[in-house]
Amino acid sequence: MPGIDFRPEQGIYDLTIMNTSYSRDNGRFECRVKASGTGADVHQEYYNLTVLTPPQPPFVEPVELRATEDEKFELTCSSIGGSPDPTITWYRVGSEKPLKSSGSKGGSKDLRTSSTLSIVPRREDDGAKFRCVVWNRAMAEKDKLETTVALSVNCEY
Repeated sequence: MPGIDFRPEQGIYDLTIMNTSYSRDNGRFECRVKASGTGADVHQEYYNLTVLTPPQPPFVEPVELRATEDEKFELTCSSIGGSPDPTITWYRVGSEKPLKSSGSKGGSKDLRTSSTLSIVPRREDDGAKFRCVVWNRAMAEKDKLETTVALSVNCEY
């Protein structure tokens, strides 16, 4: 609930927001200084407030992870919600180097943020495991959410 400490003679124009709620408080706040008498705007500042909300655990699509050798295959990792939108990072199990992927932001704590990994699997990729990691700053660094999937590659003989 917002509270205002308004003491112009001391230069204090403070807004305090207690018990924040995403639906009520997430967004832009404006502070305006008006001239006494005329009511004309003298100065205004805008502030964006992000109410931190953790994202939901990740899930990978398609559910059936059967790829064909030398044919492009896409894995999409998604997480619903989170404020701000979470980062979603793909790794091949056994490597800490992030894989290049393309993403889309949800933009709201109720929408899906996704990251798509495109691969052209080879025979030696049969059984390869990929890890999807989801995180936003509402979570501790050590509390990242993740899921691991194994790829099955059909080989052309």
